[in-house]
Amino acid sequence: MSHISAFLRALRRSIEVRGGGLRGIAGVIERTWKMLRALGPGGVLARIQSAGRTMPPALMPADHYPFPPPFASDRNMLRVGVVVHMFYPDLADEFAVALSRMPLPFVLLVSVTDPKAEATVRAAFASIEGAQRLEIVRVPNRGRDIAPLLVTFREQILQLDVVGHLHTKKSLYTGSTQDRWRTYLVDALMGSRERIEWQLGMFAAEPKLGLIYPESHETVPLSGHTWLANVAAARTISVRLGVTIDPDAYLDFPAGSMFWARVEAIRPMLALRLPIEAFPEEQGQLDGTLQHAVERLFVATVRAGGFLSGVLPRDGALALTLEGARNWHTYFASPLEERIGAATIDSAFISLDIFDTLVQRPFITPEGARHYLARLAEVTLGVTDFVNLRARAEALARHKAGRDPTLGEIYAAVEVLEAKAPADDLQALELETERRLLQPRTGVLAALAPLRRRKLRMVVLSDMYLSAATLREVLPPAVSQSIEAWYVSCETGCRKYDGDAWPMLVERERQPLSRCVHIGDHERADLQQPRSHGMEMPVHVLRASALLEVVPALRPLRIAQGASWCEQLRLGLIANHFSHIADVSPNVFRQGLPITPDTFGYVVLGPFVLDFVTWLAQLARAQGVEHLLFLSREGHLLSQAFERVIAGTSSTRPDIRGSYFLASRQATGLAAIRSADDIDRLFEGTFNGTLGDLLDARLGETATRTVSAAVGAAAMYEPVFLPEMHAVVLVRLTPAVDALLELAASTRETYQEYWREKVGTARPMVVDIGYAGTIQRNLAGLLGHSVDGAYCALDGRARSRLEHVGQAHARYHDGRNSMAPSTVLSHDLLLESVLTASHAQFAGFQPETRTPLYARQEIDATQWATIDSVHKAALRFIDAALSMAGPLSQELVFNPESVQVPLECVGSGRWAAPWLRRVGVDDAFTGRGHIAAAPLPKGA
Repeated sequence: MSHISAFLRALRRSIEVRGGGLRGIAGVIERTWKMLRALGPGGVLARIQSAGRTMPPALMPADHYPFPPPFASDRNMLRVGVVVHMFYPDLADEFAVALSRMPLPFVLLVSVTDPKAEATVRAAFASIEGAQRLEIVRVPNRGRDIAPLLVTFREQILQLDVVGHLHTKKSLYTGSTQDRWRTYLVDALMGSRERIEWQLGMFAAEPKLGLIYPESHETVPLSGHTWLANVAAARTISVRLGVTIDPDAYLDFPAGSMFWARVEAIRPMLALRLPIEAFPEEQGQLDGTLQHAVERLFVATVRAGGFLSGVLPRDGALALTLEGARNWHTYFASPLEERIGAATIDSAFISLDIFDTLVQRPFITPEGARHYLARLAEVTLGVTDFVNLRARAEALARHKAGRDPTLGEIYAAVEVLEAKAPADDLQALELETERRLLQPRTGVLAALAPLRRRKLRMVVLSDMYLSAATLREVLPPAVSQSIEAWYVSCETGCRKYDGDAWPMLVERERQPLSRCVHIGDHERADLQQPRSHGMEMPVHVLRASALLEVVPALRPLRIAQGASWCEQLRLGLIANHFSHIADVSPNVFRQGLPITPDTFGYVVLGPFVLDFVTWLAQLARAQGVEHLLFLSREGHLLSQAFERVIAGTSSTRPDIRGSYFLASRQATGLAAIRSADDIDRLFEGTFNGTLGDLLDARLGETATRTVSAAVGAAAMYEPVFLPEMHAVVLVRLTPAVDALLELAASTRETYQEYWREKVGTARPMVVDIGYAGTIQRNLAGLLGHSVDGAYCALDGRARSRLEHVGQAHARYHDGRNSMAPSTVLSHDLLLESVLTASHAQFAGFQPETRTPLYARQEIDATQWATIDSVHKAALRFIDAALSMAGPLSQELVFNPESVQVPLECVGSGRWAAPWLRRVGVDDAFTGRGHIAAAPLPKGA
């Protein structure tokens, strides 16, 4: 039944967006007939099933706030008021019922727009129980419900602690008349006495709570959660509000402008003292007015003041989240190829945006690419402050040309502003960098392939400073070869964003927009504007960066303000990876984002490993280290990554070597025994099993046979529990001490030969993921001199184990001087499992031949195939990052905290990776046996 009801809702929305009533039904029937002709019954059925899929539950934001329980009404001392704009007085009785549910005394402030309405409303509201004061004011029909809130009742609201805001909304997002949106919002806020009590109780219990509003109604599209046409209006007041406007951001805001607000949290908006004349006269505007801008500024203003905004879930539960879902799931209902195919059934031609649609840069934002270019300009041409210079030059060139300037005009302006600047060289550098960085958006190109086979005309329509000739020069051939015409604003003088490009397109192509389908990523320029000019169904291609804002599971990855170009590159490559999945397999996102081994390698492990080995290279150079020894088995992938980094960052002969070094706690522990006192430390930590099992795990099979001969075979089966039986074990081993020392001496001599062969006279440093530094200590003991080490993380045990054995450095966490939580230590088994090599644990050398010996192999071919795919994807990320960084690859450094976030997403279960249950590590050292990298779900 849920599938049927979901389909009916989708059908109702389709009718509504086509005008509603008979006109809307006729439009849907016509559309369905066209789809039947183009897709056949099977294709139409598949789309019906897609529409009937239910929405998955929204994931909680990573920064979910632990709200306290609400205060009961008898503890709530807040001064409460409700503002209601009654534009439709016929709804007075409906609102009177809702307001009668108020559990606290309140002030009721009502605005109406004509005298008759005032009488109707007064009659309905006069007897509302709990209303301490009823004030009804007739207002001009300007600013809709927002002007009464911020202008008419400003002074009254400033006397309150909490204010509710309601109005008689009758329209859908599309402008069609409908009651469902209003009913949903009013019910969410005031559906029962208990609901109101709970919400007001939350304000009383949590002083930081500034706003409560319902999740967006289902009719508000994902693209509606952007600034759309409201950027200019918002910018006029944003500075006074202390709010920064990002015109491309996805927003949380109370769509429909009904909410509860703490007056102190919205005080900056009231302090604007906007005059009524600031709001435009009512003309049925759907967007682009001051009231639409203000609606989108409530949450931003609250957050800017240090308050929290709480979103009520759509299912009616009494709970709050810090961020809304924004109807994100609607975008992922079907693959891009299917959406484009359905939209172009009877199209005459296709217009296409370029950047973020046909091609992608590897940086998460255009600013990241510009700062990268600036650094290149500084390193190669000695130009400083390039970002500012180019921005000034572009503004000058735009003013002079009266349109978007060309790249040549921009660099002509550079010469005007800075006569000594090498303008020609800078322009050549920018073009060459674009040519190197731009990559095809393969999912979009694949979705366009059927249209090419239909020989459908494709044209580019872009707001762009690169001319058509330049675009053909710098774009990948796979992108440019199918374009038959290029309409770019720097040549046509017409912009999509401003709206004048669409009539120009009609004139040039000699086809109405109803016969065109536009495909692009910008919600205003590529979606709202073509619709307003008569295009029925433009196709929205979500830009990669927006995925990190839109998809709740990806929000922890969002870019930090002021992030370096290196961080912008890391996140850009990750976002582009996810955008390909969104283009071809969007259902993955609706299923809770289960990630494959390939995605894990590319998104989680690749950036982490690249950051670690880049840090290693810098550390080694600073310490004068000549040879890094990557300890087995986790050093298998690390050593490969290091080779790539050194090759990519050394213009001459590499100054640091890296080698895969055979080592284990077992093998080095035996070789480090020089006296009976050394035996004691081999049995640190925990263990459950028999004495024979313990010796096998800590010293190896040869040592076990040696001890068995000295103490008797029966003793090998005696149970051992460490650390409780530490002293007992040492007593049991007393008869075997001399034999163990003799075996250790032989093992040590073999190991020292291996060290001399590997290291020679170079200054070495051992490298491991961590955690206690046991192998570093053992190596220092068997060599008889100090050994330095570098780690992902060290725990508190390293404080005693690494004392007096050499230097030790940790990239992500050092437990010797920090008790803070550590992502790496929290997910150590996960890291060990995916970093491992194909061979079993190293167990020592054959004394005569120095042949490596290995313990029992715990990784079968199937498991290794999975791990190998993880490694290949990780190396693919590393290759891509180094290639895109190009001449600046030696400066490629990530934020050590941010680079661990994807690991936390997997380790915490935020991203599902069920295949991790099939891989793991063999923890013989503690007697726990094989441990899966990810735990089984509860009940499995």
